[in-house]
Amino acid sequence: MFVDRLIKIENEIKNIEESLNRTIGEVEIMIVTKKQDIKTISNLVDRGYTYFGENRVDELIEKKRLFNSVRFAYIAPIQSKKFEKIMINSAEIHSISRTKEIQLMSEYHWNGDYFIQVNVDRESQKSGVMFEQAIDLVTFAYEKFRLPKGIMCIRALGNKTTPAESFKLMKELNIKIKSKYFKYDGKLSMGMSNDYREAIIYGSTVVRIGNKIFGG
Repeated sequence: MFVDRLIKIENEIKNIEESLNRTIGEVEIMIVTKKQDIKTISNLVDRGYTYFGENRVDELIEKKRLFNSVRFAYIAPIQSKKFEKIMINSAEIHSISRTKEIQLMSEYHWNGDYFIQVNVDRESQKSGVMFEQAIDLVTFAYEKFRLPKGIMCIRALGNKTTPAESFKLMKELNIKIKSKYFKYDGKLSMGMSNDYREAIIYGSTVVRIGNKIFGG
């Protein structure tokens, strides 16, 4: 059953935290519930799980309506025409990558947490601010809205880079942002079903896991 797989992942992450002398529980598991039915979400909520990631706006709205106390994070590229609905229904947004989105959050007086998505592997077809421009976007956010909670990345598939190479760059970028803005929380949303172990080694505080829990 998927809950058994989730518990196994939780225990594995705890062991990794212990081996790295990190605080137990510092790494949060965001359960990616895209395409999962209401019964599955209800089962998770009944067992005390309340941190879910969604990448489809319609699903986000419906699940938020049914599970209002749950902490939903939006983790997909943003269409401007749907952005207001995303803000209304999300406690967190992990895919901010443009000045326009930051301006809209400011105009809307949105009070949720957000992460700036960094295109760490410099893929032309992938969303996210280019790695070299990430600090400039953080500066824009600081001046026009407020600092992000952290930064997020989705690694390139294939052999272009190794997990260690990508996550090391993210860790170093995070340190640079911290050194410039002492009030920056410095959360790292990185690592998915296939690379969360490596991400934790390089300081991830949020891993986004779906397939390894639900299969697929």
